[in-house]
Amino acid sequence: MNPEILYTQDTNRFLAAIPQKNNYYVVLLCLKGNTLVKIGHHSFELGPNMISILSPGKIFSTENPSVDLEVIQLHFDQSFLNKTFVREGIVDELLELNTDYPPVYALDDSFPRVLEKFRSIRNELTEQSAYHLDLVRLITLEILYEYNRACEFCLLGFKKNMNRNYQITYEFKKLVDKNFTHWKTVADYSSFLGITAKHLTEVIKIETGYTALQLIHERLLLESQYLLKHTTCSVKECAYILGFESPSYFTRFFKNNTGSNPNTYRCQP
Repeated sequence: MNPEILYTQDTNRFLAAIPQKNNYYVVLLCLKGNTLVKIGHHSFELGPNMISILSPGKIFSTENPSVDLEVIQLHFDQSFLNKTFVREGIVDELLELNTDYPPVYALDDSFPRVLEKFRSIRNELTEQSAYHLDLVRLITLEILYEYNRACEFCLLGFKKNMNRNYQITYEFKKLVDKNFTHWKTVADYSSFLGITAKHLTEVIKIETGYTALQLIHERLLLESQYLLKHTTCSVKECAYILGFESPSYFTRFFKNNTGSNPNTYRCQP
């Protein structure tokens, strides 16, 4: 099978209790069951008849998958799609996800049509008839158009209901995702947003149920877990990558949030 494209029904391949990053795109189509997905600054539930895209380089994790969860997946490099004879920039536009909303949408009436496209890709990759990769590229583009259509439909209603508190929370989460290694206090973010630290804390608590500081620490912890499990960086190197003043400070932070010190966590299966 071409290494630039992969179709799989192995749901376990998608599940990630330990935070991880891919170096390729993943289009997810949920057939049944549900699971909580955290990607970047978004958290959302993936459920039946929903489509989602995981972008390369974005840290993500999954929690509490139901026993009946069934997700089919399409893994591909952008370079694979760039070989299509479409107008320059089309692929970039289709893969440029709208960051105003979690990358998941309900397909509703279009679900059977999209499911059939996934199955067509599976058949092409299995049979490998003449021009099968060219057809897979075209069908993948059709799936991306379906995703973007679902995105536009959802955002029509979403933007109308985007109140001030939600806007503050959304901007705060984006800032945390971008600056968590060097902005460690609520005041760092509130100053940039032009509001008081107290007001930011109150808004975040109302909107998410967590404090602003908890969300900052959660993002730091996600990256910490990723570095410890998926890289060979020493604890000292992890500490400085994440902007901690010293390895001992990083170790205390990690143990307070997980109950384990970094080296113990790294050795756990």
